[in-house]
Amino acid sequence: MPYSAACRLLAVSSVALAACATPSAAKRTSRAILASETTHRDSVVVRVVNHVTRPVTVYQVRGSTRAALGQVKAGAEGRFPMRAADVAGKMTLAATPVGDRTNVESVPFRVERGQVAVFVITPELGGSQVFVDWPMSR
Repeated sequence: MPYSAACRLLAVSSVALAACATPSAAKRTSRAILASETTHRDSVVVRVVNHVTRPVTVYQVRGSTRAALGQVKAGAEGRFPMRAADVAGKMTLAATPVGDRTNVESVPFRVERGQVAVFVITPELGGSQVFVDWPMSR
């Protein structure tokens, strides 16, 4: 499948985004990540951009099962390579700030072998978004 110029956006919620994470800023962030990311044909990369003031634990959700992918420090980015077989079908991501009971969960989305999913987590959580596309350098 050729590189698509437009990222497919899956909004987590209709909550208005904070100024530091407007849709255009989130899209620019995802495009910058896609420009520098490389993947393999048999893998998928999940990149997480954490705009929360605390570390977050990131999960892959399948039904009622949550598998931790890892933690991302406050204001930092994380990279989680995964086998394509582990994300076959629809995938959902979730993030929980450390020491908090609140969390954010993406809508289910499809990701194909070699693609990158960028999960941008906003400070209020509700405006978080997922972008999925092919990396620019494959």
